[in-house]
Amino acid sequence: MKYQIATAAALAFGIAAPALAQDAAAPAAAAPAASAEVAAGTQIYGSDGAAIGTVARVEGDVALVTVGERTIPIPATAIAAGEAGPTVNITRTALVTQFDQQMAQMDAQLEAALVEGAAVQTADGQPLGTIQSREADAIIVAGTAGEMTLSKPMLALGPQGTLVVRATMEQIQQAMAQAPAEG
Repeated sequence: MKYQIATAAALAFGIAAPALAQDAAAPAAAAPAASAEVAAGTQIYGSDGAAIGTVARVEGDVALVTVGERTIPIPATAIAAGEAGPTVNITRTALVTQFDQQMAQMDAQLEAALVEGAAVQTADGQPLGTIQSREADAIIVAGTAGEMTLSKPMLALGPQGTLVVRATMEQIQQAMAQAPAEG
């Protein structure tokens, strides 16, 4: 039986894409000495004193900062007390440039890994199956749970370069149980 798992299901799983790239935007320069406490709504400033963005939320030791249309993860250790408020030792322009370059590099690595026969595992480390085919951003994966179509945004590269779907096996099983079967 073939199932279509939509990108919307990824949102239901509650897994944010930026959270998988937490190291992606650590400011290049060394952080200022005294750390600053941050919470959702806190304005973050750059080394030039200009506003960079606002903390959307804090996940563990990472502040997810809204910078224009981007959500950039910044390690809490890189945020220090400054004259205007919490400050990072990088300008907004440099941070955005660095983030965009790292995201482009990560996307290129993901593209290279999305090939027929590549193994895919779940976010909780369980084997999901192998890629059977791909058409644009629709990735067909077949495994013991059956054949399913995943959208590219649902996939990421794990620390060892393995393809990982941004959901646990339990979440995938729940989505498949609720999804209409295709004929």
